[in-house]
Amino acid sequence: MADTSGTELRTSKRKRAQVNYYEEPASDDEEATMNDEEQEETEEPPRAKKRKAVSSKPLPKKKIFPFLELPGELRNKIYGYCLQDPAGIYLFSTTQKFRRTVFRASEIAYRGDPPLPRSTDDDTEDENGDKSEPMTPSNVVRALVPALLAVCKKINEEARSILYDHVFHVKDTMALHSFLVDLGPRAATYLKSIDLAEWGHGRGVHKAYNHACFTALATASNLQEFTYHGMLSWSSTPKAGATMFYRDAFPWLEAVGATKGKADAAVDLVHVQVAEHGTGNNYWYRRHRWGKPTYKPFGQMDEFRKELAKLLNARMDRIRS
Repeated sequence: MADTSGTELRTSKRKRAQVNYYEEPASDDEEATMNDEEQEETEEPPRAKKRKAVSSKPLPKKKIFPFLELPGELRNKIYGYCLQDPAGIYLFSTTQKFRRTVFRASEIAYRGDPPLPRSTDDDTEDENGDKSEPMTPSNVVRALVPALLAVCKKINEEARSILYDHVFHVKDTMALHSFLVDLGPRAATYLKSIDLAEWGHGRGVHKAYNHACFTALATASNLQEFTYHGMLSWSSTPKAGATMFYRDAFPWLEAVGATKGKADAAVDLVHVQVAEHGTGNNYWYRRHRWGKPTYKPFGQMDEFRKELAKLLNARMDRIRS
C-alpha cells in the first residue's frame, strides 16, 4: 500500500481575491441615511405634463336638415322614393353565413322566364270595353331604404304604411318563414297582404316549412289578405283543399280568430288561385320543363270557406265543452 503521508498537497500558485458572500449589517447612522434618501425619492412630485395649446377659435355648429319641417306632400314624396317599389316586393329564400334569410328579386325572376302575364285578373278594359294586353313583368328592382323608419317615432308613424301597404310576394313557405323571423313580431302586425307562390313538397325540410311559416305568421294578426297558389291536395274538391290548408295554417287562423273575437274570422281573408288548366296540386308546374302556369281565382271559394269555417268552429266547440 503506498505511503502518502510524506506527499505534499499541491496548491494553486494563482492568487485570487477572496469573495465574501456575507453582507455586513448596516450601522444605525448608515441605515438612517438610506431611509432619508429613499423617502426623498418617493416624495419627489411627478413632472407635470405639458398641455397642448387650446385654440380660441369656436367649433362650427353642426348643420341639421329640418326634414320634419318640410310640407307633408313633399315628405310623402320622399317616403315614396325610399319605401315604395311600383313593381312590387318579391322575396326568395337564401342562406347567409349559415342562417336562413330572404333576398329581393325582380318580378320577372319570380314569375318565370319566359315571362308570363301577372294574372288573368290583371286584364283591364279601355273606354270602349275592350280588354287591353296584360302587363309584362318588370325586370327592375328598386332599392328600398327601410332604415328610414328607425330615424324617429314620427317618421315611423308617417311612413310605415307606405312600405307595409305592398303585397309581399314570397316564393315558397321557406321564404315566408325566413321573412317573418327577420321581420319580428312587432313589425309583423303591420303586414296587410301576402301572396304565396308555392308550397313545400316531398318528405324533407321544405314540406316542414308549410306548418312552420304559419306558426310565425300567427303574429301577423292584422293581415287583411292571404293568397296562395295551387291546391294542397291532389283532389280539386273544396273540402279536401280546405282540410289540407287547415292542417298547416291553423296557428294563424286561430290567432286571427282570437284577435277579432270570432273563431272563423280568418276565413274571409283567404284567397286561392288555381292554374288555368287545372285546379290540382301545382307541384309539377314548378318544373321548368312544364312551364309556368297562369292562375285564376278558385271557382268554389264559397264551399272552400264554408268547410274551413266548419273546422275552425268545431275546434272552438271542443274547447268550450
